[in-house]
Amino acid sequence: MQRRQFLALGAVGLAGCVSASDGSGPRNPPTTPEGGGPIEDTRSLRIVDGVPREGEDGALVLAITVENTAEGTRSDTLVARATVETDDGSAEYETSRKVSLDAGSEAEVELVFDVAYEAWAGGGGLSYGWEGQL
Repeated sequence: MQRRQFLALGAVGLAGCVSASDGSGPRNPPTTPEGGGPIEDTRSLRIVDGVPREGEDGALVLAITVENTAEGTRSDTLVARATVETDDGSAEYETSRKVSLDAGSEAEVELVFDVAYEAWAGGGGLSYGWEGQL
């Protein structure tokens, strides 16, 4: 019985640490299409991860790591969409970039949005994937 009380108190104590945000990032962190994990499909190019950051000019930049798991060169187009909360509702920004990688290689691709990082970080969302999946 005392063990159950201890476990319940431990869970309550850890709850704030696990889900707490320090307020330094966006309310809605980037996700792959449909908010899921890594994209699983028949494409040979695979998205490893995506990290938003502020560009040198203050624009929102999404750095996406892509790898080619095929035995030959593969190409595809990355697409990303940023949503920014405004006084009038929300605004959506989209950008894309063609990617071509040799067999077995990995590269970081930067997608630059036509919106300030600070405007997005205050309460925006971000999604990305391959053309036709987003």
